[in-house]
Amino acid sequence: MKLRVVSTAVLAGVCLATMALAMPQAKDPGAEFVTRMQKTGELWATLDTSKVAPFYAKDAQLAFFDIAPMKYTGWAEYEKGVQAVFTGISSAKFSLGSDARATLRGNTAWGTATARFDVTGKDGTAGPFEFRWTVVWERRGREWLIVHEHVSAPSPMEDRATMSLYKRLGGYDAIAAVTDDFLGRLIGDPQVKRFFAGTSADSQKRIRQLVVDQLCQATGGPCIYTGRSMRASHEGMNITEDDWKRAVGHLLATFDKFKVGPRERQEVAAAITAMKGDIVTGR
Repeated sequence: MKLRVVSTAVLAGVCLATMALAMPQAKDPGAEFVTRMQKTGELWATLDTSKVAPFYAKDAQLAFFDIAPMKYTGWAEYEKGVQAVFTGISSAKFSLGSDARATLRGNTAWGTATARFDVTGKDGTAGPFEFRWTVVWERRGREWLIVHEHVSAPSPMEDRATMSLYKRLGGYDAIAAVTDDFLGRLIGDPQVKRFFAGTSADSQKRIRQLVVDQLCQATGGPCIYTGRSMRASHEGMNITEDDWKRAVGHLLATFDKFKVGPRERQEVAAAITAMKGDIVTGR
């Protein structure tokens, strides 16, 4: 009798195990979002933000971090910031790490992964950019849209003593921000604003871009200045020594605002002073 009970129990256990193996396994609800991360990364690698845009919610207050702590508020600002970075890249290839994981809870999902872009710059340089990626989705009707994104990467242990001035200043975006602030001060100065009189908004934008490109190139960046020489650009403007001093004062104020270091100040000032003879022609 005892043997029969044990045999029955064993038989029941074998049957249950067989049934469990035969039954279809429950699908991991997070797997779909890992696939979404792969697709989103591949679209970013096309360097065409319009292809990625449908994956993102357009709420103006949403926060996106591109290499934190660089924060963008809203998709429009985020897209503009990334497009500025893309101007220096010719191609990119995306790889999602095997540690990618995602979780679904109601109308919210979130995923994390180690990821990588193999990037080739327009200057011919190439190399990997590895980062930690966090994405949060929210269900909007039938769609799942990204409402938060965070990209973080380890800081390179590059010796500042060997870094180019361009890198020490913070790269293209930092130089553009310094240029915008400096030109704004010049245009607002009662004495030197006369040099911008009669220039259209389009002309002022072109002047701004030429200054950005020139500073970028002069500091060791990947830009190419395509404008005229300093002498040709300032010929006939009758810029005086006093005008020069006021402009230098505005540049120093801009440096103060952006907390530019003393070494970088000195190097930028030296580069600009070297052009003084071609700029100051009045009395």
